Amino acid sequence: MSIRDQQYTRYEGPIVERFAWWTIAWISLRTYWRFWRTKLVVLGSWLIPLIFGVLIVGEYAMRSQLGQMGAAEAPGRGPVVIFLQFEVFALALVYVANGCGIISDDLRHRTVQLYFSKPISRFDYAFGKFLCLFMLGTLTAIVPAILLSGLRVAFFASTEYAGQVAALHAVGVLMAAGLVAVMSAMVVGLSSLTSRTGYAVLGWLGAIIVPLILHAIFGTVSGGHAAAALFSLTGNLTLLGQALLEGGPEFPETVPMWAPFLVTLGLGGAGIAALGHRVSRLEGIA
Repeated sequence: MSIRDQQYTRYEGPIVERFAWWTIAWISLRTYWRFWRTKLVVLGSWLIPLIFGVLIVGEYAMRSQLGQMGAAEAPGRGPVVIFLQFEVFALALVYVANGCGIISDDLRHRTVQLYFSKPISRFDYAFGKFLCLFMLGTLTAIVPAILLSGLRVAFFASTEYAGQVAALHAVGVLMAAGLVAVMSAMVVGLSSLTSRTGYAVLGWLGAIIVPLILHAIFGTVSGGHAAAALFSLTGNLTLLGQALLEGGPEFPETVPMWAPFLVTLGLGGAGIAALGHRVSRLEGIA
């Protein structure tokens, strides 16, 4: 049904393309933040960085007590990768509470018609919705990653490993940003496939749980073959950590180096493609 059929007046003047995407993203985020479930789930997700913060303080206290801050081996990538793996599930819960309806709610309530009665483009709408989820993911994963990285770097600032630790956590923060971008793209893509938010939620849970099951099955059948990690997001994070971060086992020779990058980019790209397909086929708008 077109805007005119619903007795709305289409804006016929020039389209002002400056920052319309930001307006959509900010309004969408403010709408989500009014819900108590958003505040509670995001607050609950911060229990993970809180636990890691306690562990970092404990690590510092133990090394200081043993006088090993400068003598011990440089910290490896283990804590960074484990933190990101936990954040996969934190982000999944946050997006279940608020995120799966980012597009489907507009389709069901026909509010998409109201969006396009304003002087905005299809790109503004699509990017604004994606950016809303990315900002929600930033509160959940990227901000904690930055704070924890700063804490750990500060503890090693007076040691010979300060530069190495800073570089390790800088890459870790970039990986957290990439994880949020990929998962946001997946959610906005799933949401654009249906006008039923419940279906989007089920699809999102399936996209997280089913690959984990396949990862476990293939790993068991293959006797722990490294390629089993390619089935799940957490497994791909492990491989990406081995490829990008120092301090741990080398990247497995039985898996191509490009494989986890391709799988991760493919997941995000599929979400963006689904969103682009939906936006390009919206009816009743210019």
